[in-house]
Amino acid sequence: MGNAIRYLKKIIGELDPDQQEQDVKKFLCEEIDRFIRERITVTDQAIAELASNQIKDGSVVLTYAKSSIVEKTILQAHANGKRFRVIVVDSRPLFEGKKLAISLMNAGVEVEYLPFSGIAHAVKEATLLLLGAHSMLSNGRLQSRVGTASVAMQAHKAHIPVIVCCESVKFSGKVALDSIVLNEVAPSEELLLPKPPARGPQQNTDKKDNEDEDEGQLRSLHDWKDIKGLQILNLMYDITPADYIRMVICEYGNVPPSSVPAVHRLANEGM
Repeated sequence: MGNAIRYLKKIIGELDPDQQEQDVKKFLCEEIDRFIRERITVTDQAIAELASNQIKDGSVVLTYAKSSIVEKTILQAHANGKRFRVIVVDSRPLFEGKKLAISLMNAGVEVEYLPFSGIAHAVKEATLLLLGAHSMLSNGRLQSRVGTASVAMQAHKAHIPVIVCCESVKFSGKVALDSIVLNEVAPSEELLLPKPPARGPQQNTDKKDNEDEDEGQLRSLHDWKDIKGLQILNLMYDITPADYIRMVICEYGNVPPSSVPAVHRLANEGM
């Protein structure tokens, strides 16, 4: 996102102030469309072609949550006639992996869907871990959906290659050692279970006292803002160490995490 904003600011700074407003708007819209086409749409297809070569016949591909570039990579490998299966690990509160699993199943890919607690089981079968990225940082670390670091750690311990698919436009000059200094916080309410429906008088009499007590505790959590000393933190991203990552696949090819700053300078020079 930062590279896209810098590019847009650069274009705006080069505009002739005497141009008509309508012409400026048209030019900016065309430049934005061109940027999306060249730096995202076309590069996604190139990355999918490169990354699909990592999937072999008989591979068991593990992935976490949902990444559009990982989805394209798997579909590309399937279109190339390779026979493999995919394990999708998912977590609350977004359950993005459900959408990926459904998309792959509709395309005819063999899919196994597991909750986050099933990571230990998943890595026993997997031969490859494919991950998407929110950003690749200059110290070679990966910023991605929260939970990614745990999945990568389990795969690394099991000697499973961890491969990140990421467009160079997502390469960043920033550095982060943890997910606390640089992150986004989603609404806390997303982590709460929906309120149970109100029971009628007859239903209430049929329940045991301890069940009623549990329900009262559950209801009280929905008023967590009024509970002193309670804070619900819903982080969006975490940071995966570069040591866990075998390679990063971008439109320039396969590069080690240590080459991220060099590619960032090459791809985003002049922005």
